[in-house]
Amino acid sequence: MVQNLRVTLIKPGSIVSELHYGPYSFYWWIFSDENKTLFPIRLGQQTKVHINEVDFILTIQTGSGNSKLMPMYCCQSGLHVVTESSSTKAISTAYKNHFNTSTRYSGYQAMGWNDKNILETLKKDVDYIPVTVNVGNCKIPDEAWGKSGQLEKFTGIQLFGLDNPITTNLIQQHRIPKCTLDDWNNEYILENLFDYHVKRRTLANANWKYFFTNWAESENPIIDFELFLHAIYPKGYEFSERELGAWQTMLKAAGATNITPWSYEESQYQLWMKSPNGEADKVAFAALYQSGFLTSTPKMTSNATQKFWMCFERALANNKKTSDGKRHILSIISNEFTYEELKQNLNVI
Repeated sequence: MVQNLRVTLIKPGSIVSELHYGPYSFYWWIFSDENKTLFPIRLGQQTKVHINEVDFILTIQTGSGNSKLMPMYCCQSGLHVVTESSSTKAISTAYKNHFNTSTRYSGYQAMGWNDKNILETLKKDVDYIPVTVNVGNCKIPDEAWGKSGQLEKFTGIQLFGLDNPITTNLIQQHRIPKCTLDDWNNEYILENLFDYHVKRRTLANANWKYFFTNWAESENPIIDFELFLHAIYPKGYEFSERELGAWQTMLKAAGATNITPWSYEESQYQLWMKSPNGEADKVAFAALYQSGFLTSTPKMTSNATQKFWMCFERALANNKKTSDGKRHILSIISNEFTYEELKQNLNVI
């Protein structure tokens, strides 16, 4: 087997609760010979391997049918694409298809799993590693501990800390699906998010996939939330507050950021941004708005307040001066404003 592959990590991939902490979690963790610890096989992890002046791109995906919850390895080189359940078989087959010669390459190395720097990246944001203790044929904590004959007054749940509120909270956090902007082309990940956050609170035929595809392909990273959302619903559809809240929660879980700098009372327009630096962008937009460089009302939208002052100004211009050389304003209107407001908005001295 060929050794010392030149590997570059393109994307670290994501931790998916259903995969990494579900019934098939056994297949989504791997033991590192380098530092003797478990690390996750992250969905969407992508590496580039340079062999004989040719780049091979490996991506971790999920299968279909009976292998829907199992990791699959897609290796692409030019027009040659191979998908296998083994990373070693995937890259070795892709190499054979490209060069028409058989050479076995280590999928473990091709994924960068022997590279300490890559391993550190893959282990980021991992707060909990699933543990299995076997005693004979018993695999669950209570059965395993009961067979051990040690400290029988404690249950396996207690000894493994599963009744500890901190442990429970960490496990619960991993059950809430989330992803990054890089995962928007992964339908499986987005479907998990949609099913968890929105599906039960909206129309069954809402084309939610188009929402993310359209935004991902757009050069403009900022959207008008409700306007963009209306594009995937029937004309005239009215959203409930609960439904909008579900969508907002999903967008946040998908890595988008609400950068709206004004309050809902001031304007109901809501801006969301696809950016890895969303929180920093949010602060910048707030500063621009507070400095007067942004407006909460789009130009194409009629602003009732602005329209009122424009009509008021025209009416005043058409109002003839009296003998004292002054134009008079009805007290029923003028009494509602300060003198400074009248001067500023009517352009008068």
